[in-house]
Amino acid sequence: MVNPNAVGSVPAMEGSILALLDRHESLGFDQIVAHLDEPANVVRSALTDLRDSGFVGVLSIGEIEGHAKDAATYWRLTDRGREELARRR
Repeated sequence: MVNPNAVGSVPAMEGSILALLDRHESLGFDQIVAHLDEPANVVRSALTDLRDSGFVGVLSIGEIEGHAKDAATYWRLTDRGREELARRR
């Protein structure tokens, strides 16, 4: 778990996500969930709020092989997110 105070607290979880992305540059959703050890639906909600606030962005990468497409989505910190993280520290 990144921040023990994150349990049950959305603002604390959002801060943990910002710090996590700052350390790792970009992570997939499953990686974020694993680091935080929180329920996936709670993490998804926090990520959505952070995205809506402009603090994180989503990078989608797809690879086409034949007719199948493997897509991966990575979350990353925006410049505004870095400013917010500095403000929270």
